[in-house]
Amino acid sequence: MEIAKLLLEYLKVLAWPSVILAIVLIFRKQIESLIKRLEKADLPGGVSISLRAEILEAKKLSEQVIAEPLPSQAKGVQSLPLTEANLRMLKLGLQPSPSGLNVDYYRDIVGDDPNLALAGLRLEVDVLAKNLATGFGVNVTPEDSGGRLVKKLHDAGAITLQQAKLIQKILQLANAGVHGTSVSPREANQIINIAGVLVDQYIAWLSWGFDDEWQPRQQR
Repeated sequence: MEIAKLLLEYLKVLAWPSVILAIVLIFRKQIESLIKRLEKADLPGGVSISLRAEILEAKKLSEQVIAEPLPSQAKGVQSLPLTEANLRMLKLGLQPSPSGLNVDYYRDIVGDDPNLALAGLRLEVDVLAKNLATGFGVNVTPEDSGGRLVKKLHDAGAITLQQAKLIQKILQLANAGVHGTSVSPREANQIINIAGVLVDQYIAWLSWGFDDEWQPRQQR
């Protein structure tokens, strides 16, 4: 009798993979549709994005931004050390950066909450964009943020078209996280790494973008 029970349990174990395979085959289209929906982020206003596809596009844009020629003023100028970043911005009448322009700050948050990290990144990008507007004398209002602010910066020649597209893409991805879309740590880190390209260029601008003959402290 005991042998019969064991045999029955063994047959049940063997049957489960067949049952699962049958379910997958029968409901294949529905499962594929569900996976696609899970990969998408629904934003306010009915806009839906695919995180995987948008991150890939952002990566391509970042490579294009890196490949763009440097402004003539930037050539040969030393980069601003991160330890001097917020002090430099305060002296220029700009808003200090929440992270001190160190994107590792957001990478550290990813381990606890990827969505919170992207919310912080969203605020960071907004601060940097407004500082660019101040530095280039672009007239903005308190209502100007996100896409409207980026358009004004591009129209004024403060940023290139590819930079504008990349900023828009990062804002779009960060907003997905802000609005509760499930974002994996890997995806959040990818977005932060891409945003780091713009942060590096912003840091460089703090070095060469003003007529005050800035030099690192150790060389003064």
